Amino acid sequence: MIGLLRKMLSMLFLLIAGTVLLVAQNQVVRISGNVKDDKGEILPYATVRLKDTSTGCITDYNGNFSFNGRVNGQTLVVSSIGYQDYQIQLSNKTVFPLKIVLKETTYEIEEVVIKPPKEKYRKKGNPAVELATEIINRRNDDNPFDNDYVSRDRYETFIIALDNFTEEKQQQAMFRKFPFLSDYVDTSKVSGKPILNVSTRELAATDFFQNKPSRQKQLVHGREWIGIEDFLPDEEVRASLEATLKDVDLFNEKVMIMRNEFVSPFADYATTYYKYYLQDTIEVEGEKCVDLAFVPRNLQSFGFTGHLYITIDSTHFVKWIQMNVPYDINLNFVEYMNLEQKFSRDSEHPRLLTYECITAEFKLYDFIDGIYGRREVFYSGYKFNDDVDREPFNHQEPVIEPSEAYGRDDEFWAQYRNIDETGTDGGKNKDVKEMLEQLRDVPVYYWTEQLINLIFSGFVPIKEERTPFYIGPVNTIMSYNGMEKMRIKLGGMTTAYLNPHLFGTGYLIYGVDDNRFKYYGRLEYSFPKKKEQWNEFPVHSLRLQYENDIYQYGQQYLYTNKDNALLSIKRLPDNMIGYVRNTELTYTRERHSGFSLTASLRNRVNEATKFIPMEKTDGSGTVKEIMQTELEIGLRYAPHEKFVQHKWNRKSKTPEHPVFTLNHTFSQAGLLGSDYSIQHTELSYRQRLMAAPIGYFDVMLRAGKIWGQAPYPLLIIPNANLSYTYRKETFDTMTPMEFVMDQHLTWDVVYYMNGLIFNRIPLFNNLKLREVLYCRGTWGSLSDKNNPAIDTSGKIFSYPTDRSKATGTVMKEPFVEIGAGVENIFKLFSINWFKRMTYKNSPDVDQWGLRIAVHLQY
Repeated sequence: MIGLLRKMLSMLFLLIAGTVLLVAQNQVVRISGNVKDDKGEILPYATVRLKDTSTGCITDYNGNFSFNGRVNGQTLVVSSIGYQDYQIQLSNKTVFPLKIVLKETTYEIEEVVIKPPKEKYRKKGNPAVELATEIINRRNDDNPFDNDYVSRDRYETFIIALDNFTEEKQQQAMFRKFPFLSDYVDTSKVSGKPILNVSTRELAATDFFQNKPSRQKQLVHGREWIGIEDFLPDEEVRASLEATLKDVDLFNEKVMIMRNEFVSPFADYATTYYKYYLQDTIEVEGEKCVDLAFVPRNLQSFGFTGHLYITIDSTHFVKWIQMNVPYDINLNFVEYMNLEQKFSRDSEHPRLLTYECITAEFKLYDFIDGIYGRREVFYSGYKFNDDVDREPFNHQEPVIEPSEAYGRDDEFWAQYRNIDETGTDGGKNKDVKEMLEQLRDVPVYYWTEQLINLIFSGFVPIKEERTPFYIGPVNTIMSYNGMEKMRIKLGGMTTAYLNPHLFGTGYLIYGVDDNRFKYYGRLEYSFPKKKEQWNEFPVHSLRLQYENDIYQYGQQYLYTNKDNALLSIKRLPDNMIGYVRNTELTYTRERHSGFSLTASLRNRVNEATKFIPMEKTDGSGTVKEIMQTELEIGLRYAPHEKFVQHKWNRKSKTPEHPVFTLNHTFSQAGLLGSDYSIQHTELSYRQRLMAAPIGYFDVMLRAGKIWGQAPYPLLIIPNANLSYTYRKETFDTMTPMEFVMDQHLTWDVVYYMNGLIFNRIPLFNNLKLREVLYCRGTWGSLSDKNNPAIDTSGKIFSYPTDRSKATGTVMKEPFVEIGAGVENIFKLFSINWFKRMTYKNSPDVDQWGLRIAVHLQY
């Protein structure tokens, strides 16, 4: 939950960071309205454009239009087949949205009146579709990256700003303490509204591409990023914005934006997904181009509306692309998003991207002013094949950043900056830095920043900058479980500012009810130097750790802490708890290719408790503890994986790429104190399968087997969720230790429908709700030698006899539970309902359950 709260506050902090207004002349505003005919019927797909410009859009199926443009002195022209053009003079005083009525065109010939029928879109024989088909058919032929090697230079600017400041807001009590902010106000290129830049970034680099095998590298010449997110204890805000405003290839079948998959207007089946219209002929950079407009057949689907400007010569070269995300799709927080790309050509290469711009305005809710983001990239210096430098391909890392790339001076950046084209002022980064220094001199801002810092990370630094030690995490200081009752935990960890190679982590824990201290300590040596945290990718380390703590059988916490305070409230008694003492030496080697290796030597002692008695099956008594010394080898392959770095963990931000793991554990009785000879093999696969336009699937498959005879503490126990909050890859109607197996196949499939049904229900679609379906289960078995009901030799143990839960049920068929949920409630919440489909007659089990979650998602 701390991670979910982090996401909420990351946006909210940006919204309250500051304010002020400088009234801009000749403003760019949101031009919006509705188009109907003189009989009151809506007119979908009418063309709306500022006269003598390429700025405009097409009305949706409800006749609505919305785009951004300058209004002072402009004329708005609305046209549709069979209707007279409508023109209206705009000014800064024009009130939007407009109500526009088009009159039907009539032709009088000797008292015979002919009224053209309303436009009925057709695909067959449509010249617009024929032109689109031609471009789609040759999209791969024009691809410059089909060469063996390609390189290009890039200069990139990235601005994040707080949107829409007014003089009235500046006079509000919360902003009066920051009068100096007026010195740092800029103007939005989208809305023309005053904005306060809170983050600026510049990047100068060279991109390198190899075709076979497919590889990409980037050599960074200079990088500068200054902004309020620099104080954040992780990269969540930065990663979210980078995932939104990133490179896109519009000539692919699918386009990933904001972690959603959109259908490209150049996809093989695009003429079925989109409607295409031939519009005016305009001049683009000295070349005559036809405007090919396109719009999804269903404006609630994940597609684009926009314009392709195509030369009217025989090559039909796509010179310019302008498009935006439809307002009506079920996409959170996006008030407006525009994508623009420009291309050039030469005699050998018919499609070279020279300019890319993504502009977006984000809002949490309509009544809260939002965030403005704009990313511009200028590409130049294309080289091909023998002219391409091959040296960058000798590096493992995809991004090569020499130390001198940071801290470049203004003379370096002057060779890249172009104020006329980008509007980038070389002083903007300096301005943001000065503004932050002034903000932090104001106590209310300083302490707000410190509080947000604590909530985001869960850790408290012992000094403001370059701290060598963090105290935390704070969300685990106090929690509750069935054995300890109140659990108190204090700890912390070192950073690279103490030693860039050696990292320490430790916790001291006290259980009130069992009156017992527990503790954990880890010392890790990283072979390469780290910037701040021990787990920065790629990890190459040797780690020694010792743990003396509780162990919750059948409750493994994969994506959070087991003592997270927000998980303390349980739907069933949480008392399947024993003790564990674990000493482990682990070598880890991660590579940029996606392969990683772990090798661990582990001594593990499982200690019995009153809840987890280790009673021999022959009735000869109990065992206090069992010991295993194990050697585990783990292989992991995650191609193209990237991470968001947190203080205590890191999170993959590329779920659309597969992750494969293979682990094998070996132990031999009598060797280094082991009580049992067993081998355990586990194989897993995880991936998000994109299925635009109908949503996407999160899939997890896992299989494992244990060879040898072992008691239940060493066997496979499925993961049960006892909390009322939703947790991934757990069973919500299962009890801990309901099933015990020595071989299994487990699956977890979640289908996120992205409003596929709800978006098509009138009125209901305004709620922006989304459907989600679940199917998860496990199918396994238990060998006779490991079944305490069959083997009474005394080598294994009887199951605990807590009758508040089903325990040790013999598995004769798969355990299956299904679920359905509604997400995006107020853009924050989800409610999920789960139902048990098998083993319904097991004693003391839940047949169904409701789970809630709080999370921000696009």
